[in-house]
Amino acid sequence: MLATGALAENANVTWPFYVMDTGLVGPDVPTLANKINLTKELGFSGIEYTLSRGQIPELLKLLDAAGLELTGIYTTPSIDGPLDPQILQTIGLLKSRPTRIEMALSSRRLKQSDPAGDAAALDLIRRVSDACGDTGPVVSIYPHTGNWAERVDDGVRLATRLDRPNVGTNFNLVHWKWVNQTRPLEEVLREAIPYLKLVSINGLAGRTIVPLDRGDYDLAGFLSTLKRVGYDGRVGLQGYGIQGQSREHLTASMRRWRQLAP
Repeated sequence: MLATGALAENANVTWPFYVMDTGLVGPDVPTLANKINLTKELGFSGIEYTLSRGQIPELLKLLDAAGLELTGIYTTPSIDGPLDPQILQTIGLLKSRPTRIEMALSSRRLKQSDPAGDAAALDLIRRVSDACGDTGPVVSIYPHTGNWAERVDDGVRLATRLDRPNVGTNFNLVHWKWVNQTRPLEEVLREAIPYLKLVSINGLAGRTIVPLDRGDYDLAGFLSTLKRVGYDGRVGLQGYGIQGQSREHLTASMRRWRQLAP
């Protein structure tokens, strides 16, 4: 990891910066309209939204009116059973959009990263990929601590085996940090680059998610590495578990983001 400090080498970075809905749960944003208004006001490029919360048609209407992007839809399908029909129904609403259908694949039968689940996972992903087609949305495996697919390596392995341009993987900084790693960050990112659909970041105080202006994790170093490996996509802000007014901590994070990656 590079030293902390200003990200001078990233002066020309133009990664769109979106916000995950986990950071939009404060008492000051009780409605979907409130959340989208704040997202627009603070300068985020779009939002990632959790499928189980519903409201997709209303969300799309508000985002389109605000000129914002629905960057991702977070889903939690199990490879042990049938595909949730809500995922396919939602894809029908997202045709020709660049939205990532993020799949945090789980299993009660198998341990984390067990390749014995690959066949079932690939069948699930293939069905979602078929539904997405060539025009968007696209599919992205969402590595999540404790889930069957909890490592970026899992997403890369599945995307490689399926070998479709509309299937890739996310890189989530907090889940990468929460899972015991055996390889250097840069090596993991370089392997993932051909398949990398989204990257999310956050401040870290030990193992706790905090706004970008707090914590002890070297975000400047991480972003320098991300640029060095050639990532040119979107970067998202994870806010899971951060308490208080959404405006307060999102404003602080956006201010720090602009310092790190202008």
